[in-house]
Amino acid sequence: MVNLMLIDTNPVAISASLVLYKPDFVAVERTLQALECAAQTASEFYKLQLQLTLVDNSSDQNFDNSVSDWLENFRARVPSWSLQLILSKENLGYGRGNNLVIANARSTYHVVINPDLFVEENALLEAIRYMAQNPDVGLLTPAVFGEQGERHYMCKRNPTLLTMYLRSFSPLWLQSVLKSIVDSFEMRDCDYEKSIHPIEYPTGCFMFFRTGPLQAIGGFDPDFFLHYEDADIGRRMLQIARVVYVPQVRVVHQWARDTHRSLKAKLITVRSGLLYWRKWGGIFASRSSVGLPDVTHATAACGTQFAANPNRRILVTGAAGFIGQAVCSDLSARGYQVIGALRQQLDACASNVAQYAEMGDMHEATNWSDALVGVDSVVHLAARVHLMNDSAQDPLAEYRRVNVDMTMNLARQSATAGARRFVFISSVKVNGEYTPFGQPFTADDTPHPTDPYGVSKFEAEQMLSQLALETGMEVVIIRPVLVYGPGVKANFLNMMHWLQKGIPLPLEALENQRSLLAIDNLVDLIATCLHHPAAANQIFLASDGSDISIPDLLRRTGIALGKSVRFIPVPVMALRGGARLVGKTAVVQRLCDSLQVDISKTRRVLGWTPPVKVDDALLKTAQHFRRASN
Repeated sequence: MVNLMLIDTNPVAISASLVLYKPDFVAVERTLQALECAAQTASEFYKLQLQLTLVDNSSDQNFDNSVSDWLENFRARVPSWSLQLILSKENLGYGRGNNLVIANARSTYHVVINPDLFVEENALLEAIRYMAQNPDVGLLTPAVFGEQGERHYMCKRNPTLLTMYLRSFSPLWLQSVLKSIVDSFEMRDCDYEKSIHPIEYPTGCFMFFRTGPLQAIGGFDPDFFLHYEDADIGRRMLQIARVVYVPQVRVVHQWARDTHRSLKAKLITVRSGLLYWRKWGGIFASRSSVGLPDVTHATAACGTQFAANPNRRILVTGAAGFIGQAVCSDLSARGYQVIGALRQQLDACASNVAQYAEMGDMHEATNWSDALVGVDSVVHLAARVHLMNDSAQDPLAEYRRVNVDMTMNLARQSATAGARRFVFISSVKVNGEYTPFGQPFTADDTPHPTDPYGVSKFEAEQMLSQLALETGMEVVIIRPVLVYGPGVKANFLNMMHWLQKGIPLPLEALENQRSLLAIDNLVDLIATCLHHPAAANQIFLASDGSDISIPDLLRRTGIALGKSVRFIPVPVMALRGGARLVGKTAVVQRLCDSLQVDISKTRRVLGWTPPVKVDDALLKTAQHFRRASN
C-alpha cells in the first residue's frame, strides 16, 4: 500500500537566531539536533527554506576560534539548516545580539531560541500550521517543560515591581505568603492545556515570530542587556498583532535561574527591571498592553451578504425593552414588517413599531395564534432577567416559568403556525460566570451555568434544539455578553453617574478583561441571523470583538462623557477583602474577574464583523445619557 503525503509546495522561509556566550557545546549540539529533527518532520508537509544564525557574544578570541572550529565540524549533522556565524567584538546582550539577525531576515517566520532549549519533534510543524491558519498572530509562545517532564509556567502577565521582587529576590517565606500574587502573574488560573491569548509576557526561551510584525516593531529594545526584553517585546507586539500560547508546540528547557548566582547577575536583573518599570510603569498593578481595537480573537472571514426580504413579517417579543426597542427600529429600517409583542397598549410608544400585538402578561399558556399569523420568523427577547438580589422564594422555579415554559409555549405555537426561524436571545451565563484571563468562552464549550438565570436559559436552549429536530423550524441561539448603548440601565448606568459626578473610584489596579456588546452590534447580528442560511440551528456568542479592562472602560467612557476619571490606588487584594467584610463579595468579584468570549465561530459561519467600534458606541451611549440627564 502506497502512503500518499500531501506537501504544501509554497516555500516557507524560516530564519532563526541563537545568541551564545561562552557556550556549553554539548547543550548547543543538542539544541541544534532537536531543531534538525523538527525540521525533517515539518518538511514532510511543507517545502522549507531554513537558515540559522549563531551570534557569539563571548568577545573572547579563544572562544571565537573554538566556536568557529566547532561549527565547521558540526555543520554536516544538521543538513536541513543553512548555518551562519556572527562573531561579535563585544558582548552585545541578548536583544541586540538577536537584532543583528532580525534586521536582515528575509523570511516568513523568525525563531528566537536559547542555546539550552530543545524543541520536540513536531514543534516546528505545529507552529507553522498555527501561524498559517491565524494570520493575525505576530508571536507564538510554546508549552515549556523541564527535563523531568515538569511544566514550567511561562505564560505571564505584565510584570510589576512587586512581582519582579517576589520572583527574583524575596525570601521563600514571603513568596509563600504572597503565593496567590505569583500564581496570578504566572497565569496559573488558566488551563495550560488550552490556547491562551493574549499573552502579555511571553517566554524568551523560544519565540516564534511572524517576521513582518517583528521587523515593524524594530525587534528587541536594545536598551535591555538581559532580562525583561521578552516582557517588553511582548507588550510592543500586542500593539500591532496577537500574541498566543499554543500548547501543541512543546519544548524542553534546561532552565536555571541565574538571578541569585552572583552580585553581577543581580545588578543586571535590577537594572533591567528598573528600565522596564520606567518604560511601562506598574508598582502593584500594570495596565493591559492589548492595544489593537479588534485583534483579541480570530480574524474575521469574508462572507456572503444576504439581503432582507421586505415581505417577511417578524414577531419581536420584549419589544418595549432596552434591546427590543433597538431591534424593532433596526428591522423596520431594513424593510421588515415588524410586529412588536407588548404587554399593554401603553408600551406601543416605546416599541418603535407601527404594528403591535397586545398580549397582556405573557406566560406558559398565552395564546399567540393571532400574533403569529403570516409571521416568517420570531425574535424572542422577553425573559425574566438576571437579578443580583432575587427576592423570590424559589428563584429557579420563577426563571423556569418564564424563560423555559413561556419560551417553549411560544416556540411550539410558532412552529405550528409555519414560522421558518426562531431566534432565541440567550445569555453568556449559559457558559459560566467568569473566564481565566486569556481563555475566552467559545460557542462549542461545554455549558456550565451556575445561577438560576443561566440554568433556565440553558434548559430553554436544549428544548428549543430538540423542537427544531422534531418540527423542522430553524432555531438560532445567540448568547450575548453585557449589552450597552443608549438607554442602558443597571450597573452601566450607575458607572456613568459615578463618572459624571467625579466620584473617585478604587478600581485602577484591576487587570481583568471583559467582553462587552454594543446594542447596535447585537441588533446587526440578530438581523444577520434572521436571513443568513448558515445561521440555522447554530449557537453563536456575541461581543464587540475586542475586550477591555474595567479601568480602560472607565477611562474611555470618561472621554466619551468629557469627564476625567479619578482613581484611588487600591490593591485588588484589599478590594476583595473589603468586599467580604461588607457582604459585597459577588459585586466585587464581577468587577475583578475576567469574562471573555471568542466570537470566531460567529465571524466564520456568518461572515459577520461587528460594524460599530467600541469608542463610537460609548460616545453614542454617553450622548444619550447627557441628554437624558439634562
